[in-house]
Amino acid sequence: MIERQYPWLNAAINQYSDSRFPSCLLIDGEAGLGKQVLASYFAKKLLCLDLTKPCNKCNSCVYFDAGSHPDYCFLSAENSSSSLLAPTNAKKDSITSKKIDGIRSLNEFISLSHSVSPTRVGIIFDAHLMNVNSQNALLKTLEELPENKFILLVSNKRRNFLPTIYSRSTHLSIQNPSTTEIDRWLLSQGFIDYSSLNFAPDLTPLAIEKLITKDHVTHYQDLTNKLNAYCSGEIDTFDLLKYYKELDVTLDEKVDSLILFLKTNLGILLGFYKSNPMMSALDKKAPDSRELSGLIDDLIEYKVSLNLVPSLNEQIGLSHFIFKLQALCR
Repeated sequence: MIERQYPWLNAAINQYSDSRFPSCLLIDGEAGLGKQVLASYFAKKLLCLDLTKPCNKCNSCVYFDAGSHPDYCFLSAENSSSSLLAPTNAKKDSITSKKIDGIRSLNEFISLSHSVSPTRVGIIFDAHLMNVNSQNALLKTLEELPENKFILLVSNKRRNFLPTIYSRSTHLSIQNPSTTEIDRWLLSQGFIDYSSLNFAPDLTPLAIEKLITKDHVTHYQDLTNKLNAYCSGEIDTFDLLKYYKELDVTLDEKVDSLILFLKTNLGILLGFYKSNPMMSALDKKAPDSRELSGLIDDLIEYKVSLNLVPSLNEQIGLSHFIFKLQALCR
């Protein structure tokens, strides 16, 4: 099932198809690649009494599918399995991957004896949100993991952990599928009216699926076409600012749209991405790649300042960067 639904995960699944499995596996990659599904598949495989792959028939698989396996636990940014609440006196809302109480509870769970399966497995979803103290707390358990205990870390950020975490883990990085693979997958999912060209070039398959199912595909296309028209001189600054003012999204999301547009143009200029018909302004004048990169950095710094000072004037901020964009493209 997982192989058909998420074909880009096949290589990772085959890499650990035999009985050998690292005691700690760190899975990272962009959001929207199915890493949580992959980690759950590995957990079910490790707990299955068949020991080669989930049989979906044994007591262990039945318990796992029911969400009540006594030898399995998980932490996420907002939630945790009920099995982690018993060995701790901490409040339920503190048993998450963001807080050290959650890591301590998982450590305690892993130290206990198994019951249904010959193994115990814990998954930390959103592991990139662990702070240094949480990572150090986890490290003590990783240093002494017995052969029948396993911990899986799932991260949306690459190279995000302490060097000692990496030294005691096996690193599995999930890469974004190619545009050809994404197009093939979209067809297999029944999305016959869409292709990778309808979306940002670095968008992941599940992020694309989310946009389609929520009927938000035209949102990216409309923004891209409007910015491209501005860079081509087809609309003026007043029109673009009016368009942004009427958009029913946050200022943070508006800034993100500018960053995404610039990153896509830069990627096409440098040959990382294929040319896109929605980026026709590049055919008239190709901006200097260093200046383009500098504007992206300025926008990212502006996003940081927005988090620090949320009351910054939206119109002034957008006007400043849109005028800079005009200077680059015309």
